[in-house]
Amino acid sequence: MNKLLLDSFSFKSSVNYIIAMVVTAMVISFIDSQLPQGVSVGEAYAILVLIGLMSKDSKMIIAGGLAGTVLTLEGFYVSDHEVAMWIVWTNRLLAIFLIWVVAAFSLAQVQYLKEQEESERMKEAYKLLSQETNYSTLLKDIAILSNSSDPVEEALKQAMQKICQFKEWPVAHIYIKKADEDLLRSSKVWILEDWEKFKEFKAETEATDFRPGVGLPGRVLSNQKVSSIKDLSKDSNFPRAEIALKNGLRSGFAFPIFIGRRIIAVVEFYSKELLEEDAKLIEFTETLGLLLGRPFERDHAGLRKEEYENHLRRLYSRMKAVREEEGTIENSDIHDNLR
Repeated sequence: MNKLLLDSFSFKSSVNYIIAMVVTAMVISFIDSQLPQGVSVGEAYAILVLIGLMSKDSKMIIAGGLAGTVLTLEGFYVSDHEVAMWIVWTNRLLAIFLIWVVAAFSLAQVQYLKEQEESERMKEAYKLLSQETNYSTLLKDIAILSNSSDPVEEALKQAMQKICQFKEWPVAHIYIKKADEDLLRSSKVWILEDWEKFKEFKAETEATDFRPGVGLPGRVLSNQKVSSIKDLSKDSNFPRAEIALKNGLRSGFAFPIFIGRRIIAVVEFYSKELLEEDAKLIEFTETLGLLLGRPFERDHAGLRKEEYENHLRRLYSRMKAVREEEGTIENSDIHDNLR
């Protein structure tokens, strides 16, 4: 759809330039026909070339040069014959020479502009490639962390630290969802650029729980997807806005951590700069939400294993007690028989 609109706009622009070129040529040709042969206005046909330059189209420039050349020669036949022929031809040829000098410079300018545009496209492509590489490297590092045997808190802190360094964000914090209800409570796991500077924001955050839909973490819990606030000062659904702004924070970004399809935590980040929409960041953090669920999953699995092992130990103790009791009864029976 966008390509069709651009093609349509380009076509309309080309038509406008052609109309401007035709009207200009007709006006100059009329003036030339009213003047004596010795007075040439052929140089004015260079305007046709300049119109082609405005269109940034090499074909239009060449067309303007050819049209100017033909009309300059045509003026020789329609003007009054009052001057020596060598003067007439000299004027006409100089006019044609000027037209093509302007055309040559115009073609060079268009070529330069195209090279500049190509250079900008190459720079943008390199920037995107570099960004893709950086994201891939970060994702690989966090994948290694998520699969390590480190305690869940340590794995999360290292992952949050890497994200903060990558995005130059000064604040990161994680909320844990209570197992028995839709409530987010502070884990008290933080990454802070300056612990003294953000201590008030930290204290208020740790004292605040969030229900679905309330604040930035609550939106993530409610929608089960990445959420961001571009400008904290303009968001009416951010309870910690006053203290955040006082501490120099301007934007917020948060994403959920999943085990399967169940949200178990929300990680929030804050920036001192206004955040722009970044589709790559959203895609990246959606993957992170699944990766960072693995330490939680291992932690939960460890608890279940421990509970199972305790169950086995209790079962073994009961069986041992039964065997001892049976042994006592059996010994008693043998003793009675001997008597």
